[in-house]
Amino acid sequence: MKIRQIVEWLNGIAPFESAEAFDNVGLLMGDGEKEVHTVLFGMDVTEALAAQAIELGTELIITHHPFIFHALKRIDYSGPQGRTLCMLAQHQIGVIAAHTNWDKAPGGVGDALAAALELKNVVSADDYVRVGELPAPLSPDSLSQYICEKLHIIPRCYPTCDQPITRIAVAGGAYGEGYPAAIAFGAQAYIVGEAAHHEILDACARGLTLYDAGHYATELPGVHALYQRFLADSQQASWSVSAHLHDKAPYAGAILACLSGVLTNHKEVPHGTD
Repeated sequence: MKIRQIVEWLNGIAPFESAEAFDNVGLLMGDGEKEVHTVLFGMDVTEALAAQAIELGTELIITHHPFIFHALKRIDYSGPQGRTLCMLAQHQIGVIAAHTNWDKAPGGVGDALAAALELKNVVSADDYVRVGELPAPLSPDSLSQYICEKLHIIPRCYPTCDQPITRIAVAGGAYGEGYPAAIAFGAQAYIVGEAAHHEILDACARGLTLYDAGHYATELPGVHALYQRFLADSQQASWSVSAHLHDKAPYAGAILACLSGVLTNHKEVPHGTD
């Protein structure tokens, strides 16, 4: 296969034209005509991910967040992005980003987060927010532990009452502004990756319990889903391409462990999964 064929595959399941105007998706580095034998999936193009790509002999990286987001006015070889860019260019590794187009897509970040939390009867409140029912009613404290067990992170909870919660809304990443949609669809709680102070303030004033569960942790299920989709489609189409997943948290405390109901941060997520 060639890089352009994988770009076409991705465009077929998450059209690039559906991305927000501010976004930067598609092939950000590389030559579309280059042959691909190994693909590495991840959340961000970090130095660690680039190093793994080089070690694997990867020709193509597919990440959720765009490696090049804002216009580059200078490249500093002593900085993290400059060093990483040099690593990729020296090894002629292509980079594709599937960001807000994958957030919205069927089976994308929103749907994957709802599935990770085992929500039932899931509906879309807007492009990013999914609303569904928990397997069983939970108190706000119990829901915090449930989130930890499913997403492996300790969420920051802003409870509005002690009543059992059955219907929740979810959105990956920085979509605190989605709380009105959550309320409109009857959610009692909203689990999101990031929320601003004024968003939390208004959501709580309107009776919505809000959980800030971290940008990385709420979008990681979507990265896993894209990787699994590639494996399934690759097998069905008999593509001669191997795929790998880099899912090591990029900073300490991003992903935590929940063991026997006790919250701890002494266990690391594996470096990568095949």
